[in-house]
Amino acid sequence: MNFLYTAILSISIIIAGEAKLDILSANKKNIYLHIESEEDLYGIQFEILYKPSEVFLNEDAIISKVEGIKIYTNKKEDDRYAVLMLGFPGENHMLANHGIITEIIEIQFNPVEKFRGSSFGEIDEIILAGKAGVAIELSDSSINSFELSFLKPIVSSLSKNHPNPFNSTTSIDYTLSEAGMVSLVIYDLEGTLIKTLTDDYQEKDYHTIIWNGMNEDRQPIENGRYILKMSTSGFSDSIIMTLLK
Repeated sequence: MNFLYTAILSISIIIAGEAKLDILSANKKNIYLHIESEEDLYGIQFEILYKPSEVFLNEDAIISKVEGIKIYTNKKEDDRYAVLMLGFPGENHMLANHGIITEIIEIQFNPVEKFRGSSFGEIDEIILAGKAGVAIELSDSSINSFELSFLKPIVSSLSKNHPNPFNSTTSIDYTLSEAGMVSLVIYDLEGTLIKTLTDDYQEKDYHTIIWNGMNEDRQPIENGRYILKMSTSGFSDSIIMTLLK
């Protein structure tokens, strides 16, 4: 573990370009780290700061969203985790291709007993590395703070899927202000049914569902734009999702 942390910290002083980090927390309980870099990204190191009196975080709740790339974590103090994610240039394993917005990490929080409300945190001490350890500068427009909420939603809503475009799986976050039947159905642009993600009774809460780019017959579909329609009692909405393999 110490060697791995040293490997990222000892990056080149040459600045190859910059990258923008965004934090998405559409379902208010989990956060998703998105990165858009001017150079191929092979390494990231950062610390997660949160309030242990309000939320808790387990090591297995810090999840890599990049196939074949592992995450290394170290709980430094009660209120912070150090996180390291490394790609391997020799195996052509990178965290993100240059110029493409990529979802790299999901972090799942849970409230401490009886906590109900909003909790705030941030991603700090961020270090980015390109090929051969060349430093990538963090853009000033990056967002490194986040808000979590453990209150029940007061309105139903449908968020944009993430990542979008996507090449394997994409997550759709939505909220239900009251319990009831809810359907999420995917169509192509001509109105042909592609996939029913859910058509079931669900509780009032924040929800997330994943689509793997398959149709009703569990066959992969072609690249293109698809419509997701959500319907529940007193609410309906739709979003456009782009599959790009």
